Amino acid sequence: MKEYKVLNDYVYYRDLFSDTMGINYRVAPVQNRKPTGHKLLCEVSPSISANADMWKRVRLLLEGIRKSNIPFLYSPEKINVSDQGNQLIFEHFKGKNFEQILVDAEKKGMPINFDLAMSISIAIADIIEVGSSIIVSGERSYHGFLTPDNILIHYDGKIFLKNYGIFQYLDKNDAFYSETEKRYGSWLTPEFMRKERIVSQSDIYHLGYLIYRILTGKYFSCAAGDDFDAKFVNLTFKQYMPSTDKNFLTHVITFLKKTLNPDPLKRFLTIKEFKDFIANYFHIEELSSITFNLAYFMNSLYGEAVDEEEKVLKQELAYVVPEPKKETPATPQAKEDLVSGILEGLDERKRAPGWLWPVLGGVVLAAVIGIYMAVSSSQKVSEVTAEERAREEQRLKALEEQQSQIKAMTDKIKELEALKATIDNEAERRETEQKIRQLEEQRRKNEAEQARMKSEEENRKLEAAAQQQKEEEERKAQEELERQKAEEEKARLAEVEKKKVEAARTKPGDQVALNEVTVQPAKIAGSAPAVSPSMRTKYRGKTMTIPTTILVDENGKVTKVKILTGNVPSDIKVLIEETLNNWKYSPAQKDNVNVKVWLSVPFKFTF
Repeated sequence: MKEYKVLNDYVYYRDLFSDTMGINYRVAPVQNRKPTGHKLLCEVSPSISANADMWKRVRLLLEGIRKSNIPFLYSPEKINVSDQGNQLIFEHFKGKNFEQILVDAEKKGMPINFDLAMSISIAIADIIEVGSSIIVSGERSYHGFLTPDNILIHYDGKIFLKNYGIFQYLDKNDAFYSETEKRYGSWLTPEFMRKERIVSQSDIYHLGYLIYRILTGKYFSCAAGDDFDAKFVNLTFKQYMPSTDKNFLTHVITFLKKTLNPDPLKRFLTIKEFKDFIANYFHIEELSSITFNLAYFMNSLYGEAVDEEEKVLKQELAYVVPEPKKETPATPQAKEDLVSGILEGLDERKRAPGWLWPVLGGVVLAAVIGIYMAVSSSQKVSEVTAEERAREEQRLKALEEQQSQIKAMTDKIKELEALKATIDNEAERRETEQKIRQLEEQRRKNEAEQARMKSEEENRKLEAAAQQQKEEEERKAQEELERQKAEEEKARLAEVEKKKVEAARTKPGDQVALNEVTVQPAKIAGSAPAVSPSMRTKYRGKTMTIPTTILVDENGKVTKVKILTGNVPSDIKVLIEETLNNWKYSPAQKDNVNVKVWLSVPFKFTF
């Protein structure tokens, strides 16, 4: 299982994003070496936590926001303070920050439409307006740094604001200005670039910048001396506007000028003015469906990724923190050379075929096991050698003692025989002869034991040589068997990879996700909905935005129609279905093959 960093009783799974306060991680607190549930942890930037007075102000503000219990102000549930650094612990958030959403939407060709962009801005403005009920030093609060990395959107369509109200309480010096400018660039408000005080209208600027970024796909800047009005001449948009009325475009430009003006006093002065303009000129007043529409957009953008993320989250919580490892002696130079070779080989990964990596993984694993076995074997051989040497020394010592005893008995026999020749007493002579016979008998036994021991030693040496030869032959046979297995596994994986490639090849009529096609379907025939006079009378004064999705088959024919919202009147529903069923498209293509694809088609009726 994958190894993770553990710090201050938290398992660090993934680096998510960085924002005003610091770097954010997905983590889990650990109890008894097991994670207890996911959290979002922000490691506070040293530039904030190292300044005692500033950190005290920020911490008090964070705790005040938490106690206010204002919905959708994403505040920490716990603040850890330690010598190693300060940490903010938040509830786990299943979603993305707006910066990542903008990047992913552009990559996948799924732009945020005008109505959804305006609805998102109103929803954010509502949160800021409610948050302003927090009073700090006698003044109503505001966000102050509403950049996309401080806006979080849950997969279910709910919007949260992170780091609310903190920015204006950070000490700003030259290093701070320089670092912030490098990181955020044109997202910064003109008053920040001029090193002026951040004001409540700074939130208006950031809301307008978000809309400009979504609609045009560009970044906005107006340096000192630039012609502000000229920035909006020949303005182009990434997608169609909901109206072709010239006044509508005029209202859009007026809206952008009233939010992006370098002078805060020339912007909308309040959040209410900002929302009223959108309601009056763009007719976006009903926000009851914003959560649904935003959830539908998030699902379209991250549908498959959400399922994969759920699997990863479950795997992460199954992780068990390993016990602290004991210190091990330095590895031999041969192991260092092998690891170096493996690391150098990883540089070739991008150029190697996909099936090679499991094989290399197996080779690396086999190498590590081999090293372990070699070291273990070496240790065992050393132990056996030491034991064998001790036994050899004992045998030599026993042989030397036998030889010494035989020599001593031989000398004693000679001494007794010389003595016997000088004895005249018959009884003493017989006693001496008896001693000589006993010594000779004992000497023969000792000589026989010595011969046996020498014979056993010779046999042992012959058996050891035979055993060593046998083990060497078995080792070579095992190495050959492992080599054959590696070759067979390599061939098998190559065959599996080949079959996967064959199976993944697109076939005519396959249903493919819109973001995977190489040629998207384009409408080539079909009229707009034919609204009857009676229907116009029936729904006079009403505006309906109805998201739909259609299945365009490999021939460009609309085969299925789904209406993605409830409470649609039956006659409107029939009108949309009849209209879409008569439309014709050029087929979508993937790898030069015609495929089926689901395509979003929004309808807006103004009666």
